[in-house]
Amino acid sequence: MKKLKMGILILSNCWAGAENAFYNLSKNLINNKIEVHLLLNNEMARYYKKMPKLNLHELGSLYSKKKYSWPILFYKIRKNLKRILKEKGIEVILLVLMDATIPSYNLYQKKGLTILTLRGEELRSYSNGKFLNRFFFKKALDNSDLILSVNKWQIQNLPEEYKKKTVVIPNGVDSNVFKPLRSIKQRKNVVLFVGRLIELKGIREILSVAKQLPLYEFWFAGQGPLADLISLSNTKNLGFKNQEELIRLYNQATVCILPSYREGFSNAGLEVTACGKALICTPLGFSEYIEDGKDGMIIPAKDKKALKDAIVELMENPKKRKGLERNARKKALRYSWDKIARQYLKVLKEVVKNENKN
Repeated sequence: MKKLKMGILILSNCWAGAENAFYNLSKNLINNKIEVHLLLNNEMARYYKKMPKLNLHELGSLYSKKKYSWPILFYKIRKNLKRILKEKGIEVILLVLMDATIPSYNLYQKKGLTILTLRGEELRSYSNGKFLNRFFFKKALDNSDLILSVNKWQIQNLPEEYKKKTVVIPNGVDSNVFKPLRSIKQRKNVVLFVGRLIELKGIREILSVAKQLPLYEFWFAGQGPLADLISLSNTKNLGFKNQEELIRLYNQATVCILPSYREGFSNAGLEVTACGKALICTPLGFSEYIEDGKDGMIIPAKDKKALKDAIVELMENPKKRKGLERNARKKALRYSWDKIARQYLKVLKEVVKNENKN
C-alpha cells in the first residue's frame, strides 16, 4: 500500500490542549508510515519545529496589530495552503480549530478528502459566535467527508446529517512519559490544579474551597486572567510549567483537581491518571474515561461543597486514594497515543477506500 499523504491544518495563537494533542498524534502517525504535513500559521509553527521527520509548512502570519487586517492575512494563508496541497499531492486534510475552516473554505472539494475535527468549543462557538465564524464552520460541516469528535456528549445535538458521518476518537497520552516516578516523593496535603486560570476551569470555586481548608496547600500550574486572585496564604501560583516540570508536579501532589464547567476531552486529566494520581473532576470532558469511585471522583460543576467534600475524603482516606491511583494508571494505558493513532489510521484508510469506490 502506498504511503497516505495527509495534511493537518492548525491555525492558532497559543499552545493548548488541541495543539498538544495533534503534536503527539502527528508523531505517532509518522511511526505508522503516514506522510504527515503540518500546515501552520507562523506563530504556531515554532512550537513544532523540534519534531523529527516533520514536514512543516508555514502559511503566513495569522495575527496583526493593524485593524481590519484579518481578511488579507487569511487570503495569504489560503493562497499558500492551495499551493502546498497541489505541490505535495496531499490526499486528506484535517481541519483543527475554528480558524482552520476559513482559508480552507471550498478549497478541497473534488481534490481530496476533508476531515473536520471537533475539539470541544467549536459547536458552542458555532451556536453563539460571530456570523462569519458560523458561516465558515457550517460550510465545513457540510463539505467534510468525515467529522471526528473527541467525545460523545458534544455531538448529541448535531443534526442527523452530520451525526451519520461522525466518528468518536478520544485524545491520547504518552504513558511512557507521563508515569509514576519512584524518585519523587508524594507530598502531604497538596491539592494540584493544572490548566488555564480562567472562569471556565472552576478557579473561583477552587479558591473558595481553599479558603475553607487552610490546612491544605493548593498549587496552581498555569496562566490566565484570574492569576491575581491566587493570593491566599495556602495557595501557590506556580505559573506555566513545561512537560518535565508538570510530571514532577503530578507526582508530588496528593490529589489533583480539574473542576471545569466543561471540557472537550481533557489532556490534563489523562496526564494525571497516567501519572497514577487520584483525580477529582466534573462530568463534561472527563466522564468518558473516568469512572466515579473507581479511577477518579466525579462531582457536579460549580459545586463548591462537593469539591470540598471530595478533597477532604481523599485526604483523610488514604486507602481509597491509593485504590484510585492504581486504577487510574491502568485506565490511562488504554489511551496511549500509539493506540489512538491506530484508530485514526483505521478511519483514514476506510474513508479513502470508500472514496475510491465512488
